[in-house]
Amino acid sequence: MSLLEVFGYVASVLIALSLMMSNIKRLRWINLFGAAAFSAYGYFIDAYPVFILNGWITLVDIYYLVRIYKEKDQFDLVKLKSVQTPLFSLLKERYGKDIKQLCTKFQWQQLDDALVLLVFRNMKPVGFFAYRQLNDMGKVEVLLDYIIPEDRDFKAAKFMFAHQENKLKLEGIKHLVVEASDKNHEVYLKRVGFTKQEHYFELVLH
Repeated sequence: MSLLEVFGYVASVLIALSLMMSNIKRLRWINLFGAAAFSAYGYFIDAYPVFILNGWITLVDIYYLVRIYKEKDQFDLVKLKSVQTPLFSLLKERYGKDIKQLCTKFQWQQLDDALVLLVFRNMKPVGFFAYRQLNDMGKVEVLLDYIIPEDRDFKAAKFMFAHQENKLKLEGIKHLVVEASDKNHEVYLKRVGFTKQEHYFELVLH
């Protein structure tokens, strides 16, 4: 098998892989690289329809990626008076299995005496943030921090933890502590600004 054939197979795999992504930004990036590579492959083997079609797909991916990065999303937090609301029940039913896979230490009964916030992105419910107060000074323990798969591009995390006009502070939250579920959770916590202590991670909102 020639290097050119290997190059073509790699391009095909990238395109196929992109179609498996639930995150639209990740899909566009992988599809961009795959289409660009496949376009180059078509050019080198004189298959000009392949070259033109995938070149066009590359340009389309670039266009939408520019729009994604320029787009300013509007995030909101809505405090629930009870977790027995129809919207919460629907989201729990739809994403409960995914929540348990990601948050292995989380138990639903923890929410019985917790404060729960629904995270909205452009008026669309995209996740939960649940916590319990540890003291009257704004220190809380994070029980659940979940965003649905198609919106896991870290924009919600930046809104929650790094935004200058942080709305968590409007809820009286100043100091967050959380126990990591696993290594992937640790990576996420570090990426959004938490620092590791002896047995937990913490973040102080400024």
